[in-house]
Amino acid sequence: MPKRISDVSLHVYVTAETLDRVVQTVREAVDQHLRNREVFAWRFTLPVDIDDEAHLLLETQWRLDHPGLAPRQCHTYEIAISLVGPASRLTESGVAALENKLAARLSALAAAPPGTTIPWTMRCRHHQTKDFDTNRELI
Repeated sequence: MPKRISDVSLHVYVTAETLDRVVQTVREAVDQHLRNREVFAWRFTLPVDIDDEAHLLLETQWRLDHPGLAPRQCHTYEIAISLVGPASRLTESGVAALENKLAARLSALAAAPPGTTIPWTMRCRHHQTKDFDTNRELI
């Protein structure tokens, strides 16, 4: 049976130390969201090249939020989350709820300590898997 796939791509502009807190926050939000659902998820984190559009956007956002300051060892990272499950368990509204939960937790994380910002962007893409079982030959 075909499965639905939802890929959430979260870009953050942070120091390596802050990245650990962001990843932990993302992990907790995803685990809580997927509790009691028949959905499989995996997450990985990758550095983004400095000439990538996502990096340029987030670095500019950081500079606008901190006029006159230079970023201290900040880099852009992509936290990619893939969710796979039956379409009935992996709905667009359910993934939107996860996105809202991630946004709220990132905003709360950025609020402490005061004056700290974590520039971030998020996007989601949905698609279906193919059902290859129908093409198998019995030996």
